[in-house]
This record gives sequence, C-alpha cells and structure tokens, in this order.
Amino acid sequence: MKAVEIYIGTTLRGSARGIGKGMYIMRAHLADGRVHERMAAVEIDGATESRLALYCLRDSLARFQYACEVSVHTECTYMAAAINSHWPEGWRGMGWMTGRGTKVKDAGLWRDILWHLEDTGHALQAVAGRHEFSGWMRANLPRLYAPRDIFGEVAGEALNPVGYRSGGHPMASWHGED
Repeated sequence: MKAVEIYIGTTLRGSARGIGKGMYIMRAHLADGRVHERMAAVEIDGATESRLALYCLRDSLARFQYACEVSVHTECTYMAAAINSHWPEGWRGMGWMTGRGTKVKDAGLWRDILWHLEDTGHALQAVAGRHEFSGWMRANLPRLYAPRDIFGEVAGEALNPVGYRSGGHPMASWHGED
C-alpha cells in the first residue's frame, strides 16, 4: 500500500463557532523519488474546528481511488482521538448515538469518511498536535479566499502572492511542479 500523509489546519479552535476556514495538504512519495503534494481549502459558516477538519478529511479521502496507508496530522485532538479509538465504527453500530445516548455531531461527515475507508480499503491513523505545516497554515489561512465548495483547488499564489517560491519553505516544491 502507498503511504500518504494528510496535514489539516483550521482557523477555529475547539468548540468556537463562526465562519471558519480549513485547509488540507496531501503528500505522497512517488516511485521515482519525487514528492507529490496537493492542497484544497473550505470556508464554512457556523463551523467548529472538528467540523472543518472532518470536511477536509472527507474531501482528501475522496481523492484516492486505491488503498493507502493514510496518516492524518491535525491539531484537532477530538478528531484524532475518534479515529485512533475507532469511535465512528461504534457510533454507526449504535445508530449514530454516543454512549451517553445523544446524537453524534457531524454524523453525516463521519458516515462519509467510514464509507471512503471501507470502499477503498484505506488504513487510517491520526497524529494529534502541531505538524510541519501548522505555522504556515495559521499565518495563511485567515488571508485565504476559500471557496465554499470543498472540492475547489486553491492556487498557490492565492495563499501568498508575494510567494514562498524560493528559500526552504515547505510548500516550495508544490508551486509549479506536478
């Protein structure tokens, strides 16, 4: 199985609600040694950190047509704990109710994520906490125009018109190379 890393960042933290932006960067190492990176963003009104992160995860998983070992790097500790503890599978078995008898928030997003995992055979694990793109995402997400359509691609220039094309910036390899 191919190994893929997904890095997710959001403008909202915790349970705060508002107009939030989320972004993900997918990275795969190709057989010829090149690194392939893609990114996309979303903007949602009335979102929370976990909802934005779930939208990003759902979209990124939908882009793969084959089984991958997927490592999700996110600052959303709730999403990471749910993935690593296999809570969504348990919620589905209980009719999308929690152990306390309340409805699971964002059950439709979790349902879609489980469907993608089962349809493609992905092996999913999550890593909670800051990741190598956290600072870059935190600086650029508020300035980013993120279409409401999660499937929209965001040009690298839209993130930083002045550019990180040179220097050792983590996204330098993304600009202009496919």
